Amino acid sequence: MDYQSQYRDLTIYYDALKKATKQSEAVPDTIEKWLALVETTLFELQELAHMEKAYMQKSRTMNNLIELVYSSAPSMD
Repeated sequence: MDYQSQYRDLTIYYDALKKATKQSEAVPDTIEKWLALVETTLFELQELAHMEKAYMQKSRTMNNLIELVYSSAPSMD
């Protein structure tokens, strides 16, 4: 799953609803609870996005290292 994209998409949706609630005098309790849930979810998604990015970087490094190991293997000739 692409957590960075999920984070970005949910942030856009959250910001739009948050902006709309600021223009309203009475915000239903369900919307307030939903916004709180989304804030928590965004925090967790951001954490996962950072871990995903680190994993991808580590994976690329390992792939490069594996290629280097195979390409530099000595021959038995």
